[in-house]
Amino acid sequence: MLETLTIHNYAIIDEMSTAFSRGLNIITGETGAGKSIVVDALELVLGARASAEMIRAGSSGLVVSGVFTGVTLSGPNLPDIDTIDDMLILRREVRADGKNRCYINDSPVTLRTLKEIGDRLVDFHGQHDHQSLLSAIDHVEYLDGFAGLGTLADRVAKEYEQMRSIRHDIRKIEKEIESTKRDRDLFTFQLEEIDRVAIQPGEDDELEVSISRLSSASDLKAMGLKTFQRLSEAEGSVAETLNTISRELESATSHDPSLAPMSDRLGEILDSVEDTAHFFRTYAENLDDDPALLDELDERLAMIERLKKKYGPSLDDLFAYREKIAAALEGSEMSREKLDSLRGELKSIENSLFESSSELSRKRKEAAPGLSAEVEHHLADLGMSGARLVAAIDPCTGPDSLVCGDSTVFVSEKGLDSVEFLIAANPGEPPKSLVKVASGGEISRIMLALKLTLSDISDVPSMVFDEIDVGVSGRIAEAIGRKLKTLTAKRQALVITHLPQIAAMAERHFSARKKVDGDRTSTGLILLDDSERQRELASLLSGDTLTDAALAHAQEMIESQKDGNEDG
Repeated sequence: MLETLTIHNYAIIDEMSTAFSRGLNIITGETGAGKSIVVDALELVLGARASAEMIRAGSSGLVVSGVFTGVTLSGPNLPDIDTIDDMLILRREVRADGKNRCYINDSPVTLRTLKEIGDRLVDFHGQHDHQSLLSAIDHVEYLDGFAGLGTLADRVAKEYEQMRSIRHDIRKIEKEIESTKRDRDLFTFQLEEIDRVAIQPGEDDELEVSISRLSSASDLKAMGLKTFQRLSEAEGSVAETLNTISRELESATSHDPSLAPMSDRLGEILDSVEDTAHFFRTYAENLDDDPALLDELDERLAMIERLKKKYGPSLDDLFAYREKIAAALEGSEMSREKLDSLRGELKSIENSLFESSSELSRKRKEAAPGLSAEVEHHLADLGMSGARLVAAIDPCTGPDSLVCGDSTVFVSEKGLDSVEFLIAANPGEPPKSLVKVASGGEISRIMLALKLTLSDISDVPSMVFDEIDVGVSGRIAEAIGRKLKTLTAKRQALVITHLPQIAAMAERHFSARKKVDGDRTSTGLILLDDSERQRELASLLSGDTLTDAALAHAQEMIESQKDGNEDG
């Protein structure tokens, strides 16, 4: 249970440390006195959203801490938190820059961990819960909570989201495949056209050289033979002239040995000329004058030029384009393989979702009469004897469909069902939509009856009721107070109320009081003794003017409650 709540610089609270007890803790006070601020601070330390706007004006930050005793943490997916003698100290710090820190037993934790633990410690019920009761879409949550179907419902929601995600991926790939279908045919044709030619790197340049050589074969052959003749064979050729010079130089060397190097060099020149002459003779003899080959090379170069014009302009550009469309075709094929794989996954998750949703639907239908009976029992005690609550379970109407055999069913993250509470407030009336026919006071009692029903199966040790008694008074308020009193036989409850009939049931009664010190206003909780309780109840009964009758009535209510406790 919550043993102590300490608040520093939260809203208009300077500093407050309040010790709560087991059983029924009542908080009263004038409108605007700060009752709900205390509840907001408690929600903050249990993991609610934080904002720098919560910090008291002029302060650099706020701190809220809560001491919880008798804590036992168990269950799947719970964080590993060590308790100290079954005690947990939760602390939340929020700075003016918006940053906040969370601690459990002085060890830093994430906000998610703080909230997961907080959800196991305190259950909040406020006026906003009335709106959830007036929203039929939330009714399934109450039925699942009563039937203990949270784990199964979570599995259905998870499988539903997996199904939607896979369907989204399938639609995306199908759209991509459809949009590129025409491109695929074109790319296939282009790839085959390019590959059919089997172009080699640099082949266009090589072809141009070969064509040029073949086109001038006759002239080149004549040039080769003529050069050969001039170098070696013709009268007065270079070789003949060099031979004459060489003989003369050789004779001169016998008279002047210093000419020997020049004689040797001239011999080398003569050898080079003869080699060059041999090259040109061989070149001329081997040069083909082949019109058929020339036509073949011209045709291939023209084919390459056409491909360059379509996909180039250079051969490197053509090769790059070829790789691009090949990759696109490969990617398209991979998309088709991925699509086949996703369709297999989808079938599997759809089958699993249908099985899980069917099981969830069956268990809801089994549990619905029990929920109705429990709620009707509490409603009778709350002055709605004869009222009937029906948990109507109808097939879901969307947004997604599942094909099951020869039939099609609709499914949502809640499964196959649409759940709505119907109420017949008086005997003999047909049950009608709770949203349409229930009055404000009836909504308050139905909500409390639901909360009481769910509390019987909940292991959360503390509950907070923030003005859940809206729209009721008198005898019904007294019945609500007795119900809350019964509830706290097993757990702790903090109840904010304006009704004296409920406040009289308190085992510990606090009043939210504002005070003004100079130009600063602050608020806090004051634990009331018996005399102060009498005046507080009398104020709730008669307003600002305390009459003797109101004081006497208040004392009678306190004594009656004491007698009831002793009788109990």
